[in-house]
Amino acid sequence: MTKAEVQAEQSVKQARDALQTTQTQRDAIAKQKAAQAAAVEASRARSNAAQALAVQSAAKATALSAATVTATSQLQTTEQQISDLDGRIGTIRQEQEKLRSALAEDAKALAPVLPLAERLSLYPSDTLLAAPVPQGEAVTGFLVLKGLSRELEHQAEDMRTRQTQLTALDTELTNHLAQLGTLQHKQTTQRDTVRQQALKAKQAQQQANTAAKAAAQRLEDATRKASSLQDAVARLDVLQADAENALQKEIASAERAHKAARDEAARKQAEERAAEARRKMAALQRSSGPGLSEHSAAQPSKKTTTSSPDTSASVGSGPSSGTRPVAGRIVATWGAATETGPSTGITYSTPSGASVRTPCSGRVDFAGAFRTYGQMVILNCGQHYRFIMAGLGGLDVETGQSLTKGAPVGHMSGSGTLFIQLRHGQKVINPAPFL
Repeated sequence: MTKAEVQAEQSVKQARDALQTTQTQRDAIAKQKAAQAAAVEASRARSNAAQALAVQSAAKATALSAATVTATSQLQTTEQQISDLDGRIGTIRQEQEKLRSALAEDAKALAPVLPLAERLSLYPSDTLLAAPVPQGEAVTGFLVLKGLSRELEHQAEDMRTRQTQLTALDTELTNHLAQLGTLQHKQTTQRDTVRQQALKAKQAQQQANTAAKAAAQRLEDATRKASSLQDAVARLDVLQADAENALQKEIASAERAHKAARDEAARKQAEERAAEARRKMAALQRSSGPGLSEHSAAQPSKKTTTSSPDTSASVGSGPSSGTRPVAGRIVATWGAATETGPSTGITYSTPSGASVRTPCSGRVDFAGAFRTYGQMVILNCGQHYRFIMAGLGGLDVETGQSLTKGAPVGHMSGSGTLFIQLRHGQKVINPAPFL
């Protein structure tokens, strides 16, 4: 074999070796790509499964929240009845005390003349003729005694009337106390029912948050890092606006890609992207809530949609104007004078352990302790409307949870105050027309 043939054979062998090496490398790369594709697909499957579980758990939490509305409404009615009854019982006891004091004063005033009145009733002649006096003076004394006797009769009649009133109040008090005992027993049963139902909804939301932890954690972090309540709401509003803007951009980008695509496969892919972004946008808007326009017959005027409180605004109550958030009475209205200036919300004085419910349908943006506000809930009602409810003793909801209007959000720890504020974006507005 000549030298040229040897070199040619070596070249062929080197080419074959290089081809084999290239083929081996190509096979390895193909395997690596297949493994990466499988890992990506598995990760996507896990993500989709987690997202599906989150959606399922959130839907379950929403359904459970809706199931609590009737029970919570019944409980709040009972709590308000107990509060009103406590007030009536206190009034009755004050009236009793006044009547007893009046009877004691009357008895004290009559005490000096009672022996004489008794002697006159038993021995009229002997009493009048006991001392020898001129006839004129005797007649005058007789007339004085007659007038005194008439006055004593009037006083005795007044005392009998007061005693009758006192007896009636005693009976009414006894009946009210019996009624109070029945209502308190009913309240205990209803509270147990509501809290068990609320706990199921909360646990369902906890499962949803575990599956979609990042979204709930962003809401928590944004709020807890805030330096003030206004800052907290601003951060939440920015998060919501950013999410909406990102989805809008994604929809616009997909639509542009759809128009620019030349082949059917690219157009279909772009169309699917746009449809998915629209679904996400719809889900975001649904979870945030429908807004407040449908929750009140009377809409806030332009004056009440500014950050300056309207001191002339009336306080709405009852089912015709919204959902009363808690039993008790209003102690500070919107715009009322406080140590720090006009009130930016409404403050309720509540019975001990009173249940607190949401005045709107929507999502819980924050649930937990915040600064000096105690336990606080921020409810996203949609369309950038948010209710802030502060001063609760315990919470029955989780961040990210979707609630139906009238569902429980928590309860008061004792006889305390619940502060409610309403914001539209960064503006504080009068919450009265929606409560």
